[in-house]
Amino acid sequence: MKHARSLRLQVVLIASALVAAVSIVVGVLAVVSLNEYLLGQLDNRVDGAAHRGAEIVDGSFPGRPDSGSTPPARDDVVGAPGQFPGTVTAVFRDGSFTVGGWIAADGVRHDLSAAQQSSLAARLPSAEGADARPTTIDLGGSLGAYRVVARTASTGAVVVTGLPLDSVEAATGRLLLVVTLVGIVCIALAVVAAAFAMGRTLRPLRRVAGTAAAVTAVPLDRGEVRLAQRVEAKDIASTTEVGQVGTALNDLLNHVEQALSLREQSESTMRRFVADASHELRTPLATIRAYAQLSGRPGADAGEVQGHAALIDVEGVRMGALIDQLLLLARLDALPEVAREDVDLRLLVAEAVLSARLAGPEHTWTMELGDAPAVVRGDAGDLRRVVDNLLANARLHTPSGTTVRIRLDPVPAPADVPGAGGEADREVAAIRLTVADDGPGLPEAVRDTVFERFARGETSRSREGGGTGLGMAIARAVVEAHGGTIAVGSGRGAVFLVTLPTAADSAGTTERDESDGS
Repeated sequence: MKHARSLRLQVVLIASALVAAVSIVVGVLAVVSLNEYLLGQLDNRVDGAAHRGAEIVDGSFPGRPDSGSTPPARDDVVGAPGQFPGTVTAVFRDGSFTVGGWIAADGVRHDLSAAQQSSLAARLPSAEGADARPTTIDLGGSLGAYRVVARTASTGAVVVTGLPLDSVEAATGRLLLVVTLVGIVCIALAVVAAAFAMGRTLRPLRRVAGTAAAVTAVPLDRGEVRLAQRVEAKDIASTTEVGQVGTALNDLLNHVEQALSLREQSESTMRRFVADASHELRTPLATIRAYAQLSGRPGADAGEVQGHAALIDVEGVRMGALIDQLLLLARLDALPEVAREDVDLRLLVAEAVLSARLAGPEHTWTMELGDAPAVVRGDAGDLRRVVDNLLANARLHTPSGTTVRIRLDPVPAPADVPGAGGEADREVAAIRLTVADDGPGLPEAVRDTVFERFARGETSRSREGGGTGLGMAIARAVVEAHGGTIAVGSGRGAVFLVTLPTAADSAGTTERDESDGS
């Protein structure tokens, strides 16, 4: 697999390329602009020299007889007053070279060679009386490149004048060298600055990557897992992008840690569930085997065998009840939806309290069912099982003479519902069943686990510790399957609160769900 270039290298290369491109564009524009400017200045000077040469050929050049100066001979304009050193001048009549030459910086006059004369003759105007534009030619020898222009005198003679380009080329070359050096320095500085800046900028990102790499080294497939690695707050606050990545990684680690914690809890619960179920089933099986062996002894009388059979039947019933509870929990887990029919909680609770009063006459049972209807939708058998479990807990876990209070209360719709009005005017949304006793109450150690499977008020596994520990787990599963909630309330003794939506509210919820699904 091809190794990808690092982000730091890519940014440095991009920054260097941008600086190089800008430097090249600026340098080219500067050199071209300076060259055009200097050529314009040179063209002005050569054009002025050509006009003065044409005036000399015409004889109209102003002399200074008062100073004793002698004007140059007609057509010989080499070294005329006002010309710069190195100015080349040539006069042509009827296309033929007449006179010409140039004056060096030391004042010595030089004549033009035949090749130089031919080069200047090639720049003569094509039309009679027309002036040519300044052009660049190479005169060769010691002269080199010149900027020349031709001007026609009134006598018909053509004066070709040229100035050297060495000053323009020197200035342009010097600027080109400076621009090149400055560009190289700028590119080098850009590389160093970009590498340093990206190194500092990417340092938090590298720490984020290190955090992610450290997490990958933690074994997540078994046991209790704690992910202590997190992106630090200073890295999250460093830049917006790193902050987004760091925050997302921290959120992901939190979710993973929660999921692993739930997995560990689930596995622990499952292991405890299997151990408890095995123990609960082993006890009646051991009893059944023992009494079966006693009944099979030689010489056992019929009365003893009959008594053993009765005990075997009791243990079989107990084991069957446990299995039925386990199957019920499995059914509720696999199929959380229950059959829906109108159930009158007032009648259901009254029947359950009557049965509890017969099973526990040593307790005092009180009911407050209210006058308002208490109709919910659900399975009457499952809801009766919830009430029976709550009443059985109150009977089994409190001493004789304890008062158990059962109450039904309407729960009005939330106040933030539009048009709900006052509390007295709000529509009833749910029914709350309260089962409370004035016994010793729930130990603090089991308040948070009372609805878990095989949870008991005592850690002992003996039958005196109370039931199989599945009653409250079944109650929670049934209530949640009906769209309600069950919780431990506050108060003297044990208080359990069951809230179920009314029949009208359940029907409205079902209709809304169906409309959303359609």
